[in-house]
Amino acid sequence: LDIGTQVWVEQYLVNYPGAILLISHDRGLLDTLCTRTIAFAHGRAEEYAGNFSYFQRESVLRREIQQRQFEAQQREIAEIQRFIDRFRASANKATLVQSRIKMLEKIERIPEPEREDAVMSFKFPPPPASGHMVAKLEGVRKSYGALTVFEGFDFEINKGEKFAIVGPNGAGKSTFCRLITAQEEPDAGIHQFGHKVATSFFSQNHADELDPDRSILETVEAAASRESAPHARNLLGCFLFRGDDVFKKVGVLSGGERSRVALVCMLLRPANFLILDEPTNHLDMQSQDVLQRALADYPGSVLIVSHNRDFLDPVVTKTLEFRPAEQPRLFSGNITYYLEKIAEESGAAKSAAAASSVRNPQATTVNRKDQRRAEAEAREKRNKLLKPLETELETLEKKIAEYEGAQAALTAALSSDEVAGDPDKLLQTTTAVANVTTALENSYTRWSELSEEIEKVKAKLGIVE
Repeated sequence: LDIGTQVWVEQYLVNYPGAILLISHDRGLLDTLCTRTIAFAHGRAEEYAGNFSYFQRESVLRREIQQRQFEAQQREIAEIQRFIDRFRASANKATLVQSRIKMLEKIERIPEPEREDAVMSFKFPPPPASGHMVAKLEGVRKSYGALTVFEGFDFEINKGEKFAIVGPNGAGKSTFCRLITAQEEPDAGIHQFGHKVATSFFSQNHADELDPDRSILETVEAAASRESAPHARNLLGCFLFRGDDVFKKVGVLSGGERSRVALVCMLLRPANFLILDEPTNHLDMQSQDVLQRALADYPGSVLIVSHNRDFLDPVVTKTLEFRPAEQPRLFSGNITYYLEKIAEESGAAKSAAAASSVRNPQATTVNRKDQRRAEAEAREKRNKLLKPLETELETLEKKIAEYEGAQAALTAALSSDEVAGDPDKLLQTTTAVANVTTALENSYTRWSELSEEIEKVKAKLGIVE
């Protein structure tokens, strides 16, 4: 879907009264629509009471809590085991040793949290220096039979500029890419490259040109420059080819896998002018992040044809819009800026409503009073629902800090000769450790419950943070 259609679908789904199950890599859509998130990882599914951004924050907190619980339990187990090992042969402590053995058997083990995948990064090979003007079209006409795509079209991209190319399918975006890279000649008009411009072009069609008898690694290393070749294996990992996958023959890959190989080949070639036609089509979120960060840091010039708003927004500084049977239009900003301008253009109804309120100032005053009353009611409702939960959470966090300090002190005391040599003190300290550990685990559980309740209330009140 093109960006305009995405916005329409998003608004339709926001107002849809039924239930929605959504599988997507579109973060903006997931944030806008979803009130619950199910994440699949490491062979299990976990549910989160919020949108994608909430899931990202909460999953980190859950891992941190589980890690702290795991480490605390491991310390407790180690101290109990040390006592057992130390006094196993002592006849007068046999009863205490047996009780510790039973204690160990009864402990419900907390699994160690799965480690997060390392955040991968990639930098483009240093681009060769170019002149200020990178490429331009002047008075271009392009037709296919009776269909005229461009008539009198002018465009120029300069050093360091990054353009988003947007518009519905069939509006001329791919034709424009072929013209600007000189893969096609215009029927009339001029195409010109600047001084020392080196282009690198990615499109979905390039996947079909790969040698099917070569392995993935051989293909990528053959495309890489001498400077970038050592980074080929790492970059393949960034784009989901890991371990022995790199030795697969290109001929056995799916269409999406071949597209990713073609993209990696393109990224490893030194160039100062990149043209990417739908680069995120077959990438998961992590791979999109890798590419997005690399493009944002890239000092050369870029044209990106994409419908992925979240991917484009931090990268591009200008937007070129294509519409069927219309001249392309330039917007001097990113996708957010472009959508704001489009919304302004279609805001005739709002303008009419504003004019009506000017003609009827009394109605405007009444509306403002209603608005202030509604805002006051919203604040009161927020305080009523959220304040008790936030106060309890703040108190609980202080308790957790106290329990963690007490647990560390008691665990250290178990190792001291004073406690270990005195059965009464040892029993008393061991019991205290168990009690504090239980209180700490209960506090962690309640902390997680409170955090989830607060997010639910915020979602219900429409509070976005």
